[in-house]
Amino acid sequence: MAGNDLAAIDGTAPVRHVRGPDDLPGWDALVEGSSFYLSSNWLRFVDTSPTGEPHYFALREGTDVVAGLPAHWNPRDPHAGYQPAALLRREGVGPALTVGGRRGYCSAVPVPPGRSRTTAAQHTAKLLAHALEELPQAEGRWWWPYLTPDSVDTAVAAARLLGPLTAEEVHLVGADCVVDLVGDSPEDLRSSLPARQRRTNWQREVRRFAESGLRIRRTRLSEVCDEGAPLLAQVQWKYGHDETVEQQRSSLRRQAEYLDDLSVVFEARDAEGRLAGFSLCYDWGTELSLRLVGFDYATASDSATYAQVMLHAPLQYCYERGLRRLHLGTESYEAKCRRGARVRPLWAVAPGVPVQRSALLDQATRLAAALPAGEAARFVETVRTSPAS
Repeated sequence: MAGNDLAAIDGTAPVRHVRGPDDLPGWDALVEGSSFYLSSNWLRFVDTSPTGEPHYFALREGTDVVAGLPAHWNPRDPHAGYQPAALLRREGVGPALTVGGRRGYCSAVPVPPGRSRTTAAQHTAKLLAHALEELPQAEGRWWWPYLTPDSVDTAVAAARLLGPLTAEEVHLVGADCVVDLVGDSPEDLRSSLPARQRRTNWQREVRRFAESGLRIRRTRLSEVCDEGAPLLAQVQWKYGHDETVEQQRSSLRRQAEYLDDLSVVFEARDAEGRLAGFSLCYDWGTELSLRLVGFDYATASDSATYAQVMLHAPLQYCYERGLRRLHLGTESYEAKCRRGARVRPLWAVAPGVPVQRSALLDQATRLAAALPAGEAARFVETVRTSPAS
């Protein structure tokens, strides 16, 4: 991956380099309009991982933080989704500085209110240059995975202030789903669905859940760690993963230690109080982010329970709280689309690692194969016409 041209960046404003976001007052105010996965709570949680070195860079104007950049040096990252060679499908690509946070599979360029994206790109370029200077072990190599469509152009502009960057060095690395709230209630959103069948299915799911005898209860993550771990393990086993119940319990407890105040858990319980299913979400800024779901498949085999804890109950919460978006994350694209979600491409900027345009469109086609026909065609067209491609 290409090195940086430090001379291209104005060096007058001070850059602060710390090892955690807690050492940067104003960080959360800076990223509030961005992804939950840039919040100090989430970053503090993922930085408890024994692998990798966390680094945070910030640019101040007076007492205000006007730009921020999480960066992690993790040449032996155990997660394939954060290994450049694996995610970019390029053998021989070596380790690089991971920019924009790790884990969460969603990243963005923070743009403070009142600042233009041009200014954000200039500030980000300065922080990138500083990071590469401060971390010589990266040897000038960096990449920024899982950028949302509204951030990738800013990241590309920042990269081009450091050195040449072609469109071939911007990779399509996946997709995620979001539900943009419409009107003042879930019924307004249901009415906006484009197909009559989807509107009917929505009503049917709500009715079936009401008739199931299960009821929704809202709580915090700390209240469900022990009881929810076996249900989370069942989901992992269903999809071929071999994590144990104790591993799931440990993971939930670690998240609760750092994220409990932001957590919202939607439990589906039967008349005897037994837990049949649950979802874990995080309330951040103007968005609710769905992190995971767990089910007891012996008592929650009906898809209405899945739909209730994954979509309907979180949506009701969003409307009550005045939130404007439900972030549903990656995978299960068809089920989410049929319930009102739209699919966004996720991008990676990787200087020095080109991809042929035909390979990019092939990747878009593979992702689109998991979508309903209408969404599939729109997704491929979005990728084909995106400035990032």
